[in-house]
Amino acid sequence: MNIDKNIKHSGIENKVPISLDDTLSFICAKINEFNAKEILEIGTAIGYSAITMAENTTCTHIDTLEIDEERFKQAQQNVTNRNLNKKITLHLIDAMDYLKTANKTYDFIYLDGPKGQYINYLPYLVNILKSGGVLVADNLYFHGMVTGKIPISKGCRAMIKGLKNYISAITSHTAFTTQILNIGDGLGYSIKK
Repeated sequence: MNIDKNIKHSGIENKVPISLDDTLSFICAKINEFNAKEILEIGTAIGYSAITMAENTTCTHIDTLEIDEERFKQAQQNVTNRNLNKKITLHLIDAMDYLKTANKTYDFIYLDGPKGQYINYLPYLVNILKSGGVLVADNLYFHGMVTGKIPISKGCRAMIKGLKNYISAITSHTAFTTQILNIGDGLGYSIKK
């Protein structure tokens, strides 16, 4: 898999949450397997995962959403440096605002934004994901706090509750077939019926 080591190093060094390599390998393989052309990513950060998807798959376009202006600007620069402006469209917007007004549908959605909001995004994701499309949600174990391997940090209680609610909702949702995979920090892999 082709990755930008400079962006990865910058993300790690500056404590920016970036997707793990095995997560990105899985995502890129699924995009290619399902021949997904239109991708939505929630949670751009500095553009590492969007760039990796753009350079390692047959997708034609990625919309990626970021609310943090500083990270958005870094992502813009990284996308421009890789000459991917025609393939990746960056949106400086709250994900919920985008989802409520989205007027297009997607073949593949990578959910890697605010973890406590996954459950709130779900009704909108169902509507904009094409039938046969794939939804991958990252960090469902959240460093072991969701599975009980480590105690839940005080400031994380609401988020962990939100993640548990999402897992419960997506695994029982009638519109999806879902597996929770031990890849990275826990991946929800859902196919829309």
